[in-house]
Amino acid sequence: MRESFRLGRVAGVPLGANWTAVAIVALIALGLGRTVLPSAAPGSTGGWYALAAVLTALAFVGTVVAHEVGHAVMARRQGLAVGGIVVWALGGFTTIEGEPSSPRAELALSGVGPAVSLVIGAAFTGLAVGARALGAPDLLAVSLGWLGGLNLVLAVLNALPASPLDGGRMLHALVWRVSHDRARATAATTRVGQVVGYGAAVAGVAMTVAGSPEGLWIALTGVFVGAGATAERRQAAVEAAVGDRTVGDVMVPVAPAPVPDWWDVRTALDGGVAASRWPVVVLHEWSGRPSGMVAVAQLLMVPYELRTVVRLRDLAWPRQVVVTTRPDEPLIDLARRWPPHAAWAVVVAGERAVGALSSSDVDAVLAGRLPPGRSAGDRAGMPAGTAA
Repeated sequence: MRESFRLGRVAGVPLGANWTAVAIVALIALGLGRTVLPSAAPGSTGGWYALAAVLTALAFVGTVVAHEVGHAVMARRQGLAVGGIVVWALGGFTTIEGEPSSPRAELALSGVGPAVSLVIGAAFTGLAVGARALGAPDLLAVSLGWLGGLNLVLAVLNALPASPLDGGRMLHALVWRVSHDRARATAATTRVGQVVGYGAAVAGVAMTVAGSPEGLWIALTGVFVGAGATAERRQAAVEAAVGDRTVGDVMVPVAPAPVPDWWDVRTALDGGVAASRWPVVVLHEWSGRPSGMVAVAQLLMVPYELRTVVRLRDLAWPRQVVVTTRPDEPLIDLARRWPPHAAWAVVVAGERAVGALSSSDVDAVLAGRLPPGRSAGDRAGMPAGTAA
């Protein structure tokens, strides 16, 4: 979920919101101010209803953030990096890099969110009961009770055994522990998530057609759960195809010494670039700083009469579209962080470029087209993406 604007930091974690969060807060406040609060706590003026509705809606967002902070804190305790929290229409989303190391760790990480919502729900419910017992205004008691009840409902819904909900993660941890097979656990829980999610979507549409406004929210939630489970299932298939291969297993070797980018094509070819066993060379500018990469196949495609005119920098992929990696980085990690604009990755060991990897190479591995143990450099010809 993309962040539309930054709200600050909470517990040291960046906090942002998607524009849909503003819409949902407005809808909640409108529903509370016009129907829920006036019917449950009659006798107040419109201004008080509006104020209570807005404050209650904002407090609800705060409880959603608390739920996600629980995940973030637990992730950090397990040594996982937390990218940030984003609030959106259907709740919150915490970006966590890496995976729990064991079923027990995953159970703790997934279960902390519903536990936080359960505690918050019980606390607000208790405050509502106490407010009534002390004779506080009905509007306050109803607002507190609404927050308590909704958080209890959210705790239950999040605990449903449907991936990608927290309950789905908890089920995944249990299946993983019993079967000792993480991939099998993922296959089982994502299938359950698809069934539950799309089933809820169909039920929500039927409720909406029958005249129940809550049906639309259930339908949207169902679509989110079903689509999320489908995406996780595909991601698991990709990870299975990649296995434990590293960048070094599939990289193309490059020349050990950078080539000046101001050379023309003829100079480079006469200098033995084409006769070398390296299909890709790294270029450098006058200062010695790497300036890009070029494939030998590109040089050979330049017409003979133009080889003294065309310079290597004219054919190169500039460094702005090149990712830096290392030979021992897991290939799946590189694929996850690969920017959309990047065409190549340069593999660096120490301070020296030792290999290269194109986006097409990565796509081939993810699609299972590159057999295990076979490097991209073993294939005939150049990898796709060598056009100037």
